Amino acid sequence: MINKNDFVMINFVGRIASSGQIFDLTDKAVAEKENIKGDYKFSPILVIVGSNYVLKAISDSIEGKNVGDKYRINVSPKDGFGEFRKDLIKTYGLSIFRNNNINPTVGDMVMLDNTMATVLAVNSGRVLVSYNHPLAGKELTYDIDILSIIENNNEKCSAIFEHYTGNKPETIDITDEKVLIKTKEEVKPYVKDSILSDIQKYINKEFKLDISNQ
Repeated sequence: MINKNDFVMINFVGRIASSGQIFDLTDKAVAEKENIKGDYKFSPILVIVGSNYVLKAISDSIEGKNVGDKYRINVSPKDGFGEFRKDLIKTYGLSIFRNNNINPTVGDMVMLDNTMATVLAVNSGRVLVSYNHPLAGKELTYDIDILSIIENNNEKCSAIFEHYTGNKPETIDITDEKVLIKTKEEVKPYVKDSILSDIQKYINKEFKLDISNQ
């Protein structure tokens, strides 16, 4: 049985409940079946049960389950991406976009005031945008497939590294409570801090971290 703080690898498919439209998934077979294409990385993801690696509703649903379980959960807006708020709808002059070499069209995601917004309408020199999450107010369903539990500390550290960087490390070794990771990609200092924080929180508080480029 899966417990809190266990390292669990899962596949999932997220859908908008009302339409069945897929908005996110990790399962390559489902992506091929549904003819979903694009620059996506279809591979299982790490859930540390009780952490914020995924929606709380997903993480909570895994506790008490077993490897091999496949099931569906329903997620309300409150437990998903929030209720839709009318006060987060704003109108801007089109010139603001044009001055920044942006030609807004409906559905575009744009950066305004250091916050992402979705373009809702463009007319008469005005642009209507929403600062709500695109899935705010939506009832969602998630089909979850529990694949495995990670037990080995090297594999746990590797999974945390991949969670934050999107890539597996080239090599990883734990010696005298020091986690030595070699990677081809540059890792920003704030990302290193997050990796170390989670390693100490979920694996061993005495572990130190050394990340080097090959």
